[in-house]
Amino acid sequence: MANPFSIRWLDGWTFQTVFMEGAVQVEAHGFGICLRTPLMAGESPITAADRLVLAEDRRRRSLHTAWLRGQQLQSVIEPPPLEGAAAEVTPELVPVRVSA
Repeated sequence: MANPFSIRWLDGWTFQTVFMEGAVQVEAHGFGICLRTPLMAGESPITAADRLVLAEDRRRRSLHTAWLRGQQLQSVIEPPPLEGAAAEVTPELVPVRVSA
């Protein structure tokens, strides 16, 4: 396996194995971000890379659907009526004396 390596079903991502913080880790670069995950016991670098990108994809999809739900809620909710409020009333200005 070459370092860096790529996986054919994960277009746009490149991976490399690195030794950081006393452990072997898989580092992923793609779409303007860099992700890192430790290599688990008995796991191949390809499996770790797949697990890393799958977790990031799930996280991004979750954030996107939450954002869409928030957009739909904002357009449906109407502001409550303001009872007793008058927008046409101008506030009275009271002169303040400043002593020197």
